[in-house]
Amino acid sequence: MPDVLHTPACAVHLLSDGVSYWDGGGAFGLVPRVKWSKILPPDEHNRVPQELRSVLIQTDGQNILVDCGVGNKPNDVIAAQYEVRRPRGHLLDDLARHGLAPEDIHAVVFTHLHGDHAGWATRMTGNPSICAPTFPRARYYAQRQEYHDATHTNERTRNTYFPENYAPLMQAGVFTLLDGEAEIAPGVRAVPTPGHTAGHQSVVVEPVGHPPVLILGDLATYMIQFARLPWVTAYDVLPLVTIETKRAWQHWAHAHQAALISPHDTQIPVGRLVKTDKGFFDVQPAAL
Repeated sequence: MPDVLHTPACAVHLLSDGVSYWDGGGAFGLVPRVKWSKILPPDEHNRVPQELRSVLIQTDGQNILVDCGVGNKPNDVIAAQYEVRRPRGHLLDDLARHGLAPEDIHAVVFTHLHGDHAGWATRMTGNPSICAPTFPRARYYAQRQEYHDATHTNERTRNTYFPENYAPLMQAGVFTLLDGEAEIAPGVRAVPTPGHTAGHQSVVVEPVGHPPVLILGDLATYMIQFARLPWVTAYDVLPLVTIETKRAWQHWAHAHQAALISPHDTQIPVGRLVKTDKGFFDVQPAAL
């Protein structure tokens, strides 16, 4: 995939753990199929593609990974929810194409701890009942609220949080829980963006002399959901909060001409928010 940004001081790369295929009704919630299917036609099983996208930030001598796909640990619940296809391999293969091994990652920032964003945080060891951190030299970051919700699930959330992805990180002492906005590295900060989950966060990269980059996470699964406030997924636990969070970050993104990175959009991985002639927001592919 092309670079989002590449300067002597900071680089932002798109990585992939494959493409997943989800039910379109879940992805678009209350939006009628007659509307969303014109934008993203479903297959014969009513499934739509979602890239399993991670972002590699290289700055200040550090390699920072934002989200880490679905991983490779056996999981019958995930297999029942969606199909994953990997024609070019998985996330670690993509890291290797950038000349990096797991040992080269200094930090992993989770936008949230759902199974399709935290899967490669850990991997199986020689003992099939034990998982260990995949990135052994990394510090891992999530919001404290997110970790609480992941460890206190209910009937709605228990099929998307999987303890094997994050419990070993806490046991190993490599997990930092954040309370609000936090600097991960110079020019890289985590910012709370609740709605999809109560503890969801996004990541802002602010390279000197360049417009900022906003890594959305599931604040908007697809770019059109960032442009259209009422378009939220069926998976958002606080959909009305999602709308207000998007409203605030829309204005920020437009004012700063930020590059936007989507976690799942297969058509517009990177875009910028523009205003149409009618005064509405739209996301256009960014010129990389």
